[in-house]
Amino acid sequence: MSAQYVGSILADHITLIITLLTIFAGSLAAGLAGFAFSAITGAVLFHLLAPVEAVPLLLACSITTQLFSISKLWHTMQWRQCLPYLVGGFAGIPIGAELLKAFDARIFAAGFGLFLICYSLYMLLRPNFVARGRGRFAEIAAGFAGGITGGATAFPGAIPAVWCSVRGFTKLEQRGIVQPFILLMQIATLAYYSRLGILVSATLTTYLWCAPAVILGTWLGLQFFDRIDDKRFRQVVLFFLLISGAILIV
Repeated sequence: MSAQYVGSILADHITLIITLLTIFAGSLAAGLAGFAFSAITGAVLFHLLAPVEAVPLLLACSITTQLFSISKLWHTMQWRQCLPYLVGGFAGIPIGAELLKAFDARIFAAGFGLFLICYSLYMLLRPNFVARGRGRFAEIAAGFAGGITGGATAFPGAIPAVWCSVRGFTKLEQRGIVQPFILLMQIATLAYYSRLGILVSATLTTYLWCAPAVILGTWLGLQFFDRIDDKRFRQVVLFFLLISGAILIV
């Protein structure tokens, strides 16, 4: 057995271990905050895989975290309130998918990351700011922006999470809107990718390796979620938005 062959096997195992650890960390964040899986996990996967390979894998794993979380928090889901976000989100998916195919996903992610950093820092410095009023247009616009970022980076939940945070929603109200939005948007995006032929055969094999890490991380995150109050949850959300933004820029 040649040294080159042994080195290749060792490199493959190291890559798999790093991937599993990163997916576990992203799942833990998603279980706790309801989002941020794709940003945290994608920071590593985009360095290991091509964007057209990494994004479908991120979607598949994130869908698993959302299904698990929603099954545990089913009584808090607000499907009707989520509809305006979905209307905008479905319209944004094709635009995001075109950005994924036409441009370097890392450039788009970096710009989006800068926005998240600026927003998070501002809200952490002005913690009592809350927007009044409802406004269906704003909800549709937030969903539309989420559809674009979801189609381009598999990260649809940040903008709706930002809007819910600005509105001053409780942790259960925010999860009740953001979780169904992320789940349905990512299923729609994965289906759209399949129609465009973006999906690759290796995605399923890699996903099967990653599924246990996804479930374990999400379960632990949900345990932490049950133990924090609304104020702490808001701080956690802003922290993950800040970390997500920083990771997307790297």
